[in-house]
Amino acid sequence: MDLLPAGKNRAIVLVITAIAIAFCMLPATAVTITDDTGNVLSLDHTPVRIVSLSPANTEILAALGLADRTVGITDVCNFPPEIRNKTRIGGYASVSIEKLAAMQPDLILASDLTPEGTVRRLRDLGFPVVVIAPHGIDPLIQDIRRVGALTGAEEPTENLSNRLLDRLVDACSCGSITQDPTVAHVIWHDPLYVSGNNTLQDAAIVLGGGRNVFADRDGWITASLEEFLARDPEIIIVNGGDGMNRPGKDLIRETLMENPHYATLSAVKNNRVFVVDADIISRPSPRIVDAIEQIARFFHPECYPEETRPPVPVSPVATSPGFAASEGCVLVILLVSISCWLWIT
Repeated sequence: MDLLPAGKNRAIVLVITAIAIAFCMLPATAVTITDDTGNVLSLDHTPVRIVSLSPANTEILAALGLADRTVGITDVCNFPPEIRNKTRIGGYASVSIEKLAAMQPDLILASDLTPEGTVRRLRDLGFPVVVIAPHGIDPLIQDIRRVGALTGAEEPTENLSNRLLDRLVDACSCGSITQDPTVAHVIWHDPLYVSGNNTLQDAAIVLGGGRNVFADRDGWITASLEEFLARDPEIIIVNGGDGMNRPGKDLIRETLMENPHYATLSAVKNNRVFVVDADIISRPSPRIVDAIEQIARFFHPECYPEETRPPVPVSPVATSPGFAASEGCVLVILLVSISCWLWIT
């Protein structure tokens, strides 16, 4: 005998099933991480509305299959293509607090270029903010894992981390058996602005099989012409790409190759001044591995014959894990639904 009218029975099944789904989407325990500024953040829910305040963070989210949960990005976020129609909330230093707040995000990924006042204001408004600011490859992998933990994307995070590490091993294997050339990374030419120690670019040079001639100086620094000539790098890597050059021109490279002030440099005389897209080599995102593979070929062409296969893309084709139940949750939902159906029939 039916205990309730059929319509109500079906409604109960739907309600109980919905509760089971909601239960499965919540983490069993709160996730607590410490970001790159030492701030501790705990989340007791899976974030579904994420805002990125830097292009690198946007790339990390997309590489983890979280583009569908990313509701806001900066004006300068331009990769991958699937994020380009997202709502823009301003530049690095000009975030629209009002526009961002209206989105009601449950996770904000800032960077070391986000003004401290902006981060403080967002936290005062009650928004969870994580600052992602790695200056090396290991810290980048750690930050990718932090984002994966906060967003419930553990499996995509593990897969991405393993792929990146495998590619890094391949890229640096040649450098271990051949002589490492001396290298300088030039961000800009007027004045000469170069990458020193404790930078992502220094780490890329080392992993690519080179020796940074400015490794004795910390961070990004300006160098005098005399100092640059005295260090005489065998290879020079320069930034290029959209926003760096006139159309059809590699401005920094052309300056170094054509200005007589640089004519005595070994890299210039041997035509070993190479361009790398600034977006790839300057952003602490999974694509830094693309840059390392590229410069490794510049440093050690003998290790990379023409038939070398192209690198595997770092962005997985994945459904956002925040909206997909695990296998265990699927089983729970199925059993709950069957039990409820048997009960009402």
